[in-house]
Amino acid sequence: MTMVAVLSVIGALNTSVAMAQGASPYVVSTPAPAGFDRAQAQAATLEHLKALIGRNTQNPPGNELLTAQYFDSVFAKVPGVERHVLPAGEGRANFVARLRATNPTKKPVMIMGHMDVVGVDTAKWKTPPFTATVVQEPGVQYLYGRGAIDDKGMLSAATAALQQLAAHRDQLDRDIIFLATAAEEGGPEVGIDEMVGKHFDLIKDAEFALNEGGRVRVADGRVMSVNIQTTEKVSYTVTALATGPSGHGSVPLPDNALAALSRAAQRVHAWKAPVLLNETTRLYFSRLARIEKDPVMKAAMQRVSAPGASKAQFDAAAAILSREPLHNAVLRTGQSLTIIKGGIRSNVIPSDGSATFNVRVLPNDDVRGIVTAFNRVGAEKQVTFTLDGEPRTSPPVSPVTTALYQAMEASAVAMVPSTTVIPFMSTGATDGAALRAKGIPTYGILPMPLPMEDELRMHGDNERVPVPALGWAAEFLYRTLQRVTAR
Repeated sequence: MTMVAVLSVIGALNTSVAMAQGASPYVVSTPAPAGFDRAQAQAATLEHLKALIGRNTQNPPGNELLTAQYFDSVFAKVPGVERHVLPAGEGRANFVARLRATNPTKKPVMIMGHMDVVGVDTAKWKTPPFTATVVQEPGVQYLYGRGAIDDKGMLSAATAALQQLAAHRDQLDRDIIFLATAAEEGGPEVGIDEMVGKHFDLIKDAEFALNEGGRVRVADGRVMSVNIQTTEKVSYTVTALATGPSGHGSVPLPDNALAALSRAAQRVHAWKAPVLLNETTRLYFSRLARIEKDPVMKAAMQRVSAPGASKAQFDAAAAILSREPLHNAVLRTGQSLTIIKGGIRSNVIPSDGSATFNVRVLPNDDVRGIVTAFNRVGAEKQVTFTLDGEPRTSPPVSPVTTALYQAMEASAVAMVPSTTVIPFMSTGATDGAALRAKGIPTYGILPMPLPMEDELRMHGDNERVPVPALGWAAEFLYRTLQRVTAR
């Protein structure tokens, strides 16, 4: 069992015990913000999420037009909202709505999410994945369904928050743009790329944006931290191609291409790129140290983020943190072996084979240098590692000094005074990168509080969300948008 799996089991047990004793990380004990109806937000978010899960937008083929039409029908009933369903061909679409402030004096804020979801293996689900199903589990009700976390829960909570904010348009000093994209989970570039390339006029005046990508982490029965994404790694594909003589399987050949490929792939798999911290990850470990319980890990976090640490101290601390896969992925560029191809018959030695690595590069790292290192580390004359496509410029990091980041931080502390807010670099990729590249600072948050056990179900079997976490999410988004738009 990996360290991540162990932590998820321990976290789930601690959370279940705490909830059984009467505590709940999903109940906000502080007063509700002005004009916000908690019961209404909970009911509306649940209603929207059930409707969205019931619309099968599995990518491929996507069929996001189904969801765009749903949003169009919902926002048609909200006063002061302009709507745009933007077809992108073959059942695909993006959707934009703009809640107009009565007398805006500042640039808009945008809130966004994606409508498509990853595929499912229905045989491994306990409930129908495209039918929202509420199940009572020990201590809490869960809503099961594909997209409950990624990313229809975010869209549902944002819709509920905007429905309530619309009643206070005369108190807003900014428009609020709602963007729902297609194709975030891959495939043809008909989502955020199409929005930037063909429909940018609808969103280009946003001062900043709020997207998926961060986390609200539950441990020991409480919201332990709110991790706000300010940057993310850049995803690349690197292919290893091995060549050699072909022949009959009855005569073993020393230059067997697949044997060379396996040796090179194993060496690259085991290799670790140099540690390279940036502004976000240094602050991430510094803040995370405040809540880390393991004294060895805590000391390593403090040391790796300390500006005065010597190289020996820094390297020793990084080595300790690297034992945990998630920390290791934050510290350095990482590569995962994802596909191996080769051979046509069991009795034929093939003349070639290939291996594919998914490489997630730090924003301040050089992918060409990484590929050069792969070739050096692979050390097989028959094997060549090459980058698919061209290097891309990493978008700028979204600063922690903007009004939106500060509104997110203040909202988290207002709801859970004991929580820790942490700037966060996502190891995955989101639509936020395209907006940062266009000069729109974009912040990520998955606003539902989740224990690690549930967070790890994202893209996996039996994706689910705690039902009471939906109201928490809507309130967090309402508070954040109200703070950043209030006169």
